[in-house]
Amino acid sequence: MSSGILANVPGMRDAPEVPELDAGTLTESVFNSEYVANSRPCVIRGAVRHWAALEKWRDRNYLKQRCGHREVSLFQSELHVTKKRMDGRQKAMIFADAIDYLHLDDTERGLVVTGTLTELLCDLGGVSFLSKAEPAFWYNPARYFFYRNSGSAWHHHPFDETLMSQIIGSKRIGLIGTDHPHNPALRDIFFAEDYYDDATAFAPLEGQKLAWFSATLQPGDALYIPPLWWHGVVPLTDSFGATAPVTWRSPPHVIANSITRIARGEIDMIGKTTAPHFQSLVETARKLGLEHELATAWNRGV
Repeated sequence: MSSGILANVPGMRDAPEVPELDAGTLTESVFNSEYVANSRPCVIRGAVRHWAALEKWRDRNYLKQRCGHREVSLFQSELHVTKKRMDGRQKAMIFADAIDYLHLDDTERGLVVTGTLTELLCDLGGVSFLSKAEPAFWYNPARYFFYRNSGSAWHHHPFDETLMSQIIGSKRIGLIGTDHPHNPALRDIFFAEDYYDDATAFAPLEGQKLAWFSATLQPGDALYIPPLWWHGVVPLTDSFGATAPVTWRSPPHVIANSITRIARGEIDMIGKTTAPHFQSLVETARKLGLEHELATAWNRGV
């Protein structure tokens, strides 16, 4: 089972769980005012248990029939942030072949992550605690993670709200915010990814009281991840799994905070060349009086 993403992170040893809420009692006003408005992560139990994907995606022939012809990239690794760990581990193939590979008992590790499988969007649905949302700037409305014993290295989203919706299998997630004076050192550690092999990688932060958190997802649960929160993800089983993160636009004050902090160089604008709705972000920045700051943030982006 994959564990390198969290195993050598000292803060994960005793990290408390993020707040857990029940989808049956969570109201939209509470979710927006207490969590989204404050960029505060939480787990919503049963958030997506009504989605058709929970049953349909267990049938690999169904997945192959729906979108087996699509071209995807299969990663025979974790989803890393460094080129050194991704080199030579990516193969182009059709989705049908990738799904077969991920179901093989002798497959040690594999991952497909894509936002192009629009044929599967009908298997997702809404959530009771979020009825209105504008399209995200940085990400597709839904992305699809199909995997076997493969997680995602520590990273953050510069913009947009994310609901990491667990479809098949279970996962553990580590989280830590970026709004603290030690974030530059943390950023260097996460972007180097030496922590996979080196238990001393976090030595520069020894003795610092950082607010680490953890979360565990079962099928039907969802983790709300605000922008500018580092998170690393590991599967808790080594069989076929699926996750569908859905995204939406942040409130104006959260967008303004991201733009301002990126412009100051406190945080990175990751993925600037792949944002599908960047022009909408430009227009929003203009309305917020932050057009110059966004241009600065763009120049700092990677």
